[in-house]
Amino acid sequence: MPHSLFALNYDVLSHILPLLSPRDAAQLALASRAAYALAFPRIVSDVTIGGLYHKPGNSALTQLTAFCNLVLAPAPAWLGAPDARLDAIQSLYLMRDAIRVRKDGVWTVDSSAAALLSTVIARARNLQKLTLWGSDALFEAYPGFGLNSSSSIHTLVLGGDVPPLPVLAHAFPHVRALEFVAGGGSCAPDWAIFTASGSSDAAALGAWRENINRIDTGYPILPLACPVRRVDLRNPLVSDTYMLLCAREFLRRTRPVVLSMSVSSELTEEELCAVLDGELVAPGLRFLELVGDRCNGVKDGSAWVTHVANTLEISTAPLLGISLSVTPLIPPMVLSHILKGGNEPEPVPDVRSERADLAALAREVAQHAPSLSFIALDLSAAPDAAEDEKAFFRVLDLGARREVKRISEAEGLEMVRKMRAFNRWD
Repeated sequence: MPHSLFALNYDVLSHILPLLSPRDAAQLALASRAAYALAFPRIVSDVTIGGLYHKPGNSALTQLTAFCNLVLAPAPAWLGAPDARLDAIQSLYLMRDAIRVRKDGVWTVDSSAAALLSTVIARARNLQKLTLWGSDALFEAYPGFGLNSSSSIHTLVLGGDVPPLPVLAHAFPHVRALEFVAGGGSCAPDWAIFTASGSSDAAALGAWRENINRIDTGYPILPLACPVRRVDLRNPLVSDTYMLLCAREFLRRTRPVVLSMSVSSELTEEELCAVLDGELVAPGLRFLELVGDRCNGVKDGSAWVTHVANTLEISTAPLLGISLSVTPLIPPMVLSHILKGGNEPEPVPDVRSERADLAALAREVAQHAPSLSFIALDLSAAPDAAEDEKAFFRVLDLGARREVKRISEAEGLEMVRKMRAFNRWD
């Protein structure tokens, strides 16, 4: 009896197909109708359109139009239901050039392509993640873009120029995770920092007031005036009064349970405490991931951990867990060897400093934050640190004093995973 790939049951095939690249899946689909039906969901499950800047003409726009027409056309009976192609889409990534066309020597957005894409977004019942670059131009060219979007879209990723939050909330009311990507989207638009009152901003968010569960952004989004379970604030906070005020107001409005944030290692205790005020800003904060940006060695990193411990005592945030890590100081570029005729600079000896006493540091953090039950410390990124300069600890309450017990990395990572999933009832 000849062996056939299609003799395998679907449970086995479902483990094999994700191992194929979309290109290989496309080749498999050419073999037969049965192979097409098997491979097509893999081909369109995660689609990227655009990014063809090096190709002539309207290549990306042609790609978008062809894709939309393919998935919107009724599928043949042997493939399944009429919407079988649409139902296979799970993630869609749209680059800027995908909806642009050159008219009279000027690049502009093709409103008909925007309308076609909007139809796909509305009818793709299994579309879970949507990434849009330059979405402001989409809404400007086609104001109805995204209206009646699929209720399955739970993650919205935005880059480049972004329209105001009320526009996005109206178009994608079912979104639960919102991400503003780095690069072209790392600079805050004016609407993100110049805002009306909190009550006005909240009213304009519609369903997002109840639905948004997580936001990942490089800058504060002040109009997001509603509770958000998890907040990731990527750009390091520095000693700038306006920046700190914006961050403080952003956290006061979102009231996160889980907060991941990067701060300059030179931020004073008063400045950090103002941002993490346990009574006003973060009354429900349960897990804090704090990164000390640009620490100059293990000694500097250890001092920063002590600095954070003192801040926790002042802020009185009701933390159950904390993770503290550092990033290295960026060394200045040495050009002297270039200016002197191209001689290679002498190699800098690799000198390791004395190892930090991570248990003592964890004990100090625990003493200053009596609500803590878990501590993670990672100084391995410091310039003179060893790769294993990190540890995880459980905090033990022994009455008059608090002690820490080191746990394995596997157990520590599992604790981090669980604490990142904390909600307002933990």
